[in-house]
Amino acid sequence: MTRAFVLHSDSPDEQSGGDQASRLRELVGSLDQRGGSPAMDGDTSRHVAPERKIPIIAIASGKGGVGKTTTSVNLSIALSTMNRRTVLMDADIGLANADVLCGLMPKNRLESAANQDGFTLEDLAIDAPGGFRLIPGSVGIGRVDELNDEERRTLLASLRTMHRHNDVVLIDTSAGLGPSVTEFVSAADLGLMVVTPEPTSIADAYALIKVLVSGDPGARPPVLSLIINQVANEREAEQVHDRIAGVCDRFLGYQIPMLGYIRRDKKVLSAVRARVPYMIDSPKSSAGKDMTRLAKTLIDWAGIEGRAAATTSRRSWFARR
Repeated sequence: MTRAFVLHSDSPDEQSGGDQASRLRELVGSLDQRGGSPAMDGDTSRHVAPERKIPIIAIASGKGGVGKTTTSVNLSIALSTMNRRTVLMDADIGLANADVLCGLMPKNRLESAANQDGFTLEDLAIDAPGGFRLIPGSVGIGRVDELNDEERRTLLASLRTMHRHNDVVLIDTSAGLGPSVTEFVSAADLGLMVVTPEPTSIADAYALIKVLVSGDPGARPPVLSLIINQVANEREAEQVHDRIAGVCDRFLGYQIPMLGYIRRDKKVLSAVRARVPYMIDSPKSSAGKDMTRLAKTLIDWAGIEGRAAATTSRRSWFARR
């Protein structure tokens, strides 16, 4: 079995699987604008710095119940504690619950921006526990997981304008294979697939990966990576990765790495019940340590710079809210 390289290794450059590694490095290079030439504004009276681009990362899963939203929320907190201004958009249309995990009660939700009701995503973003900002998703709108093409284009265009005050944008997509999931992942710079050791989760994760990489033959497949959740230890995580990577390589000709893993931890369940993210409730727990390591790896591989955090003080940030 050909084994794809594992991103959580202490020395990722020494791993095999060069195609995916090269594409991830290209992502880092494409996001680094420091070497660009300054542009000129319309009246040519002053130089204008090139627009800074930040990575957009979609988090998806083949099925529900694998901890995708819990992973999204706690990853947002982990990135924020590492001085990266993070905004999380809950795009689980109709069944959004990231705000519930954070103990929040938002007044306005994602459909206000999708329907062009005068709200931008920046308008909707609210301060969440742990230092990140949350764009609350839609609930009870009568249609689950189905934005129309115009609504998806509106949201994606708005996401790309959020570079001024953020270092990274995360999208918590719906579970499954719906068009809103595939469109968001395909439009993102990186897609993270959350999967557990359960056979149904593995099968559904492969089905989602197949849909994503077997789309338009002329289009470049998205850059994807695995997060193995609810494992006993690193060995079990590697076994799950081997199974998925093996079938992806054999049947799709696609090498998918593992970004990291999160061990099963009773503190995760107790934190969910208390509506407090475990990176706040128990950051030193097994799951908390794994999430911290995973966030560090993501910062390295996606080139997430802390430039917005460095130029915006916490006091001035909250003064604008």
